[in-house]
Amino acid sequence: MRILFITPYYHPQLKFGGPPQKIHSIACGLTLRGHDMRLATFDSENAANRERRSVDSIPVQYLPWIGKGLRQLPLDRRSLSTAIRGADLIHCYGLYNLICPIAMHFACRSRRPAVLEPLGMYPPRARNRCAKRIYNAVLTGRMIRQSRAVVAASTGEMRDLQEIVPPSKLVFRPNGIDLEKFKNLPPGDKLRMCWNLSPQERVVLFIGRISPIKNLEQLIVAFAEAEIPKTQLILVGPSSEERYMRKLRSIVSAKQLERRVKFAGPLYEEEQRAALGLADLFVLPSLNESFGNAAGEAVAAGVPVLLTNTCGIAPLIDGRAGLAVPLGVESLAEGLKVMLDPAQRDALTAQRERVKWELSWDDPVRQTEQ
Repeated sequence: MRILFITPYYHPQLKFGGPPQKIHSIACGLTLRGHDMRLATFDSENAANRERRSVDSIPVQYLPWIGKGLRQLPLDRRSLSTAIRGADLIHCYGLYNLICPIAMHFACRSRRPAVLEPLGMYPPRARNRCAKRIYNAVLTGRMIRQSRAVVAASTGEMRDLQEIVPPSKLVFRPNGIDLEKFKNLPPGDKLRMCWNLSPQERVVLFIGRISPIKNLEQLIVAFAEAEIPKTQLILVGPSSEERYMRKLRSIVSAKQLERRVKFAGPLYEEEQRAALGLADLFVLPSLNESFGNAAGEAVAAGVPVLLTNTCGIAPLIDGRAGLAVPLGVESLAEGLKVMLDPAQRDALTAQRERVKWELSWDDPVRQTEQ
């Protein structure tokens, strides 16, 4: 089958977090199962990436664009329309962009079946909520009507989407993790030196975008209140929201944590895996995650996980590969103490190997194919 993925961002544009890698993993899996995979996406701001015509042998059509965010428009709509007419199935990823509504319109006009995967973006929880509500009222509802199916990656996202998606269209298909990438982690000696960590210090690690949805202010305060000796909190990830970063730094200063909390900036690929190799505990304190791939990658790397129960992956991890706690400083602080106690941590992660194999991409790719 000729399948066309439509997405505003694609691997290796890693600054957008988990979705580009997730979409690429599904595309690779479907290719291995004999499908003719193609992608259409916005061309990258990175000139080197803009020259690409394929990624891991998967053809990628990079579309020029104008505008930004909710107003980012593809300029070459004729090429997009042609690509859609040449496909047997269209799969659109994400909300709050304009490439997916335009692609859905072309698919409907060309009588090509289309699937919508919101990537956990409904309902809007982060910034620009007013604009996103307007988008949902005008465009999301139309895309749902035009689609054959709408994909949710967790039971929590299923509940959210039930508000606007007919039951006959709503499909559950979890995310997966590329387990091979995390089998043999690279050494973290350079990072330990860079972060000025002594051999005796333990590492509590966060990896993700530095943004309000990640709830890092509660994590920093919880880390202060837990009063765990010889432990550093390392926050890894890109930040495009300077106001939020100033807020976090002010909390660190107010709690006198300058020597114990580090903002490490973004790390990708091998360096990110090396950071996981250093970690004694991985924390994902998000206000909401449709799934929470970063926590799944920590499990795949053999790292114990503490996460909030607002993450879609939480039921899979809780009591088996880590601990899920409610939102709040007190619960996060208690969770840190529990997960850094060896006996309690071992009991809560006893089924980690089983969880790891449940996170394989094999079943999700098979479900996507169906």
